[in-house]
Amino acid sequence: MNLFDHLAITFESIVADVGIAELKTLLDVEQKSFSLQWLSDNKFMISLNSSIGTNYVFDINNNAKSAVIAYGTLSELTEDKTDIVLVTKFKYGLLMILVIPIIMLILELTMDLGIPVPFYFVFPLVFILVLFIFRSEEKRLYRNFREYLYSENHKV
Repeated sequence: MNLFDHLAITFESIVADVGIAELKTLLDVEQKSFSLQWLSDNKFMISLNSSIGTNYVFDINNNAKSAVIAYGTLSELTEDKTDIVLVTKFKYGLLMILVIPIIMLILELTMDLGIPVPFYFVFPLVFILVLFIFRSEEKRLYRNFREYLYSENHKV
């Protein structure tokens, strides 16, 4: 497994044992662990209500409460079964963390700024740390959504 695989789009498919109309009613209830916003009739966006440091640092969507976002699509399989597909986006913003040392190196080679060599290794370490935080929060978002669907109150 490549380190950059964590930047890629992730998919999660959940089959609910209710129809689309009933599922939409269940999803319209405000949650403590995630936020849901309808984008169209069968498409929605979920985000964590609170996250470990990504709320403001990587605020890329004003409609979401954190930078960890999944887009969902509801598809009717049968009258009483619905497929929910959750998809995250490619994390282009994280690549900016790796561009900074390249720019610094170019400036250092052209202008001789005196930047210490160990300083260049800080950015890849920060990149790896933030990458793992993002990935764990994506997993937490998926888990919170599944737990909500399969909770005692819903029995989806």
